[in-house]
Amino acid sequence: MTEARFDPQPSDAYAALESAGSEDLLDAIDVAVDLLEEDPGDKRCRQRSFSDGLWGITVRDRSEDWLIIWERDRDSEDLIHIRYLGADPFA
Repeated sequence: MTEARFDPQPSDAYAALESAGSEDLLDAIDVAVDLLEEDPGDKRCRQRSFSDGLWGITVRDRSEDWLIIWERDRDSEDLIHIRYLGADPFA
């Protein structure tokens, strides 16, 4: 199984959602990260393609679209880095 690690910005964004009590959005993020750890090759994990091996997953609650941007570690196939977590700038 692959491990997902949050960079500082996504980690802070996740913590802010927890503090705000945004349970629906947190649940959607958790489902997406679980899927990413189970199978990063799944098309649901690769909804968007960015340059340099970055991929995006859109997550939604009732009022917001958020984006998770991730990439595989260059040295380990068993590690995923979550580079961005926040409001979807393309929505």
